[in-house]
Amino acid sequence: RADVLGYDLLTIKRRDIPYLRRKVGVVFQDFQLLSDRNVEDNLLFVLQATGWKDKQLMRNNIHDVLLQVGMAEKAYKMPHQLSGGEQQMLAMGRALMSRPKLLMLDEPSMGLSPIFVNEIFNIIKEVSKSGTTVLLVEQNAKKALSIADRAYVLETGNIVLEGKASDLLNDDSIKKAYLGE
Repeated sequence: RADVLGYDLLTIKRRDIPYLRRKVGVVFQDFQLLSDRNVEDNLLFVLQATGWKDKQLMRNNIHDVLLQVGMAEKAYKMPHQLSGGEQQMLAMGRALMSRPKLLMLDEPSMGLSPIFVNEIFNIIKEVSKSGTTVLLVEQNAKKALSIADRAYVLETGNIVLEGKASDLLNDDSIKKAYLGE
């Protein structure tokens, strides 16, 4: 079995996939923004695609998420007018629009300035504290371990270590091999 939020991915029926998608937020490594829509419309698209109908609730949700990811002042900018860090914040906002039960992130800190890396990780930490499950794939092992509950270390596609993130963060072999200490 491959259970995700009550759905077995090996046997899920096509008609159930949209219901699962409504419960999952994804932040892709390359952002996957809609280049022909401004920041606000990128967020609106997610709500429309997941079946939201109430326009006032949609506006409120967009406003809340823009504040959460620090993009309220950029609502009418087009993606090409944003820095890489701002594009990542928009991608994070899109993933959070449907108030997911599971947030999956693929290398959210890649290519970002230290300021945006810290902002991204603060948002991830707050999302996790709110009760959302977070699945984070990240090469910045120290940052990832500092906010995680559990961690898995992969080498060539195989799990070579797993455990409480705090234990792995303090493990001498991990420090030497992955944290540059």
